[in-house]
Amino acid sequence: MKRFKFPLERLLKVRQQREQARRQDLAAIQRDIERGQVILERLDFFKDDTLDELRNRSLQGSLDIPGVIDCHYRLQVIAEHIKSKKAVIAALREEEAVERQGVITARRDKKVVENLKGRAYARYLEEGARLEQRLLDEIGIVQYMKEGGDDVNERSVLD
Repeated sequence: MKRFKFPLERLLKVRQQREQARRQDLAAIQRDIERGQVILERLDFFKDDTLDELRNRSLQGSLDIPGVIDCHYRLQVIAEHIKSKKAVIAALREEEAVERQGVITARRDKKVVENLKGRAYARYLEEGARLEQRLLDEIGIVQYMKEGGDDVNERSVLD
């Protein structure tokens, strides 16, 4: 019997590669989100640090106007950076959701072809078993005929 060959093997490989590419894209987006979260945490730390500095300056006996203005300016800059980073992270989360759906779709498409391959392989095995049984039946008939059979005409059995 000839070797099993799935006619849609190329399609299966393409779909596997597409799923792998989608997974890599999703992983890249998730890494970008994690980096953004780390930067956002640092910005929050800088904001808290600057607020503490502003509180310390206001608790001193004399009011340091240039220092307070500097702290206020830094707080504004940090707030703008936080706002922009949150917007970037929100956009990345939306992109992540779209890419996650793409991975699910690619996985489903690949699974369809894999199921087709499984069915084709099962049919191949059934055909092999059927051919093997046919061969065994023929061997049995020939052996039966060689041993004399039931005085049946050999031509009538083979027809």
